[in-house]
Order: sequence, then C-alpha cells, then structure tokens
Amino acid sequence: MEQKAKIIQEQFINRIKSALAPNVSFVDELADLLNLSTDSAYRRIRCETLFNIGEITMVCKHFRVSFDPEIQHLANKVSFDYLKLDDKKDNFKLWLHAMGNDIKKIGGSPNNEILYAADDVPVWHHFFSDELISFKLFYWLKSILCSPEYAEALFDPNEIDPELISYAKELLNNYNRTTSTEVWTEDTINSTLKQIEYFWESGYFGKKSDALMMCDLMTEEINLLQKKAAKSSKLIGPGESGVENFKLYKSEVMIGNNSILANIGSTKIAYVSNNTFNMMSTTNADFVHENEHWLQNLVRKSTLISGVGEKQRNQFFRLLRDKIELVKNKIENQ
Repeated sequence: MEQKAKIIQEQFINRIKSALAPNVSFVDELADLLNLSTDSAYRRIRCETLFNIGEITMVCKHFRVSFDPEIQHLANKVSFDYLKLDDKKDNFKLWLHAMGNDIKKIGGSPNNEILYAADDVPVWHHFFSDELISFKLFYWLKSILCSPEYAEALFDPNEIDPELISYAKELLNNYNRTTSTEVWTEDTINSTLKQIEYFWESGYFGKKSDALMMCDLMTEEINLLQKKAAKSSKLIGPGESGVENFKLYKSEVMIGNNSILANIGSTKIAYVSNNTFNMMSTTNADFVHENEHWLQNLVRKSTLISGVGEKQRNQFFRLLRDKIELVKNKIENQ
C-alpha cells in the first residue's frame, strides 16, 4: 500500500513540476507554502515522506493542480479547477490576474502551445485598446456578474479601474509571446457584436458616439488580427521580432463552445468555457486526450488562412468587417 502511495505522490509531484514556470524553485515554494524546512520539502519531493491530507489540499489550491490519480480513469469522473467569481470587482481582478499568470506560465515553458477553438473571440484579442477593454470589463461586471457597483451605471470608458486595464494588457502581452493556433468561424465575432447591440438598445451607452466607437474598435481588432495572420506572428509591433508563433484556421463547422488545449512542458491542460467568459481546467488524462482528438479533427477539417491562403484570408476578414458594419449602420440610423 505504501509503495502504491509513493507512486501516486510521484505522479502528483511530476504534474506540479511540469506546470511550474521555469524561474520558480519548487522546493523553496513548497517549503514556504507548507512552513517546512528545505530538507523536509525535499523529502516530500523525493517521496520519502508522504503528504498528509491537509498538505495535499494546500498544494492543490496553491499550484492549481488536481489530485485525482485514482479516479481519473473511471468513466464519467473528471475533476476541474476554476476560479469562483462573484459580483465583487476585486474578485474579477483576481480572475484577470490568474488568467494572466496561466498564460505567462504556458509561454514560459518549453514546447509551449495553445490550441483554441474559438466560438467567441478569445478575450485577449480585445485587450489592445483601453476603450475596448473598458467595454468588455464593464459588460461582464454589469450584465454577467451583476455587480451592484455598476447596476445603475451607464458605460463610460473612463470609469473602469486602471488596474483592471493594466492586468488585461499584461494578459495580451503574455499571449502574444506564446505559440498558438486558433480556429475561428464567421460567427466567432457574433457574441461581442450582440453585446454592443444589447447595450445600445438597452440604453446602457452614455453616448451614441461610444457605441459607434466600439464598432470601430472591433474593426480595428479584426484588421490587427488579419495582419498577424498574414505574418503568422503575434509579434508585429515596432521593435518586435516577428517570430512565427501564430496559426489561424477558418472552420465551416460550427464550434459550439470555447475549447482550449495548452501544452506546458510535458503536461497538457484542457480548458472549457464556463459562465460566458470564465474557464474550467483539468489535467485528467482521458478528458485531455478526448479534447485533443476533437480539436485536431476540427483543425484537419478547417482551412489554414495564416501565412498562406491570401484569397481565403481576405474573404474571411472582409466578411467579418461587413458584419461589424451592419451593426454600426443600425446604430447610426436609430
């Protein structure tokens, strides 16, 4: 029994190690977390001393790694991690910070990659503009989390906490340095366009010009994405390397939900959408394998429009811009 427990702990330790950023000392972090000496931490890492239940709980919460080796191969049993959100702005700040840390951790690991089936626009693409960041954060806080602070408020791009905007920009910066493949459909932008329409029709924009500005910023976002796709790189700013780290596919198949597979060293993590913009994650081997199989099939059935396929790429982005223009014209004429 003890030998089996040591094998389970060794697997658990390996999952944690593979999820750590390269510059993090596991033994020091573990010793600080559990209030242990360095020697005691090493004994647990070498599986000479077994974790107790309290230590396992603390380690799982701190490193965001599940402890389910005994149940992960049982049918219909999967453990997920997620950040519980409420209507408090500070909690939302934690969500932005946690997501930014996840992306940074992925980007800092060897052989890093994100494979994203985008039913909605991946949130970080909105984070190139202070005003568009403000709109997305305001929408989520007001309409999804029902934050009391925003219950009676009208949208004003200057009223969002600058710290939230800073976290959002950092998230995009980290994502731009991570190798990624995204699969979009012509409906991927629909969700954000409907949010703009909903706010306009509900009278939540303080000024008509703000609603029109969101449409213009969506066009700018799509233009920026097209440039990244043309260069197969998200690093296209002044002084950036232009290293090829981005593939974009166009799918004719409806995606249905946002689904992500992340490679962090030798570990694979599956993320699935939860409550509009939140994400749940798991390292469950069976679920990850099934998720990876589905994503790879989706990619095979899709058309690569980054780097190659200039005609298809131009047609796809023109279609997206036309959708934005329809919403803009509707607002202008009301």
